[in-house]
Amino acid sequence: MRPIFVILSTLATLLSLPLIRRAYLDYQGWYNLGAGGLPHNIFGWIIQCTLRLFASRDTKSTACYESGRNVSELEKRSYFKAGEEISQRKGKAPETGAWVAPHRQLSMTGSRKLVEALEAELTNIYTRNASVLESKTSKIEGGSPALFLHPSIPLNHKTFPRSPREIYHVHDSEGSSHGIFSYADAKIVLEKGWGERHGLSGRAGGVPSTYLMIYSPRDEEEVEIVGKIARTAVSYGVEGREIK
Repeated sequence: MRPIFVILSTLATLLSLPLIRRAYLDYQGWYNLGAGGLPHNIFGWIIQCTLRLFASRDTKSTACYESGRNVSELEKRSYFKAGEEISQRKGKAPETGAWVAPHRQLSMTGSRKLVEALEAELTNIYTRNASVLESKTSKIEGGSPALFLHPSIPLNHKTFPRSPREIYHVHDSEGSSHGIFSYADAKIVLEKGWGERHGLSGRAGGVPSTYLMIYSPRDEEEVEIVGKIARTAVSYGVEGREIK
């Protein structure tokens, strides 16, 4: 082999090492989040990397809810009940992962007790409203407990294409959750600091622009607030029907 080819080959190897290390660390970080929607292996990571190319870096902006174009009356409404308005979340927002699938909270995660309390809130919502809801495992995330619009009710609003009737789910691993909200309520939740838009919300894969992550509760008071937020998603998800 000619010396020039040896030199070029060596240079290419040396230049690629930082990229290989960066990719390896990204894969490890993604893998350590646990399963959630995509195959939990190298192929799932490659799909995630492709999806991430389309993700928004600004997940706190409410500008997409301002125009009101092509928005139904159902989407314009707020579903927070009188007296159940939410306060401003205290402190800084938690760190969330750069990955879009799964989309997870990395800091300020809830204790096992608080996660179970939040899951109990979801169960209570279902129990009181079983005529309009189904309770089963999330089709978006896989192992997460979720609420769905009852199959007897016609579907007339924007939903997640992969799981059209899914309304809200909780991530059992760290207590954050995802839900689809009305435009009005998505704006309220973001302005009050209780969550952020999914990176693909309104950008790719048919993910609704009001598909939000709600941060994990840090104490029992926040479990109650996140429960209120979940109920607004459910009220929107059942298309304005009375929620007990």
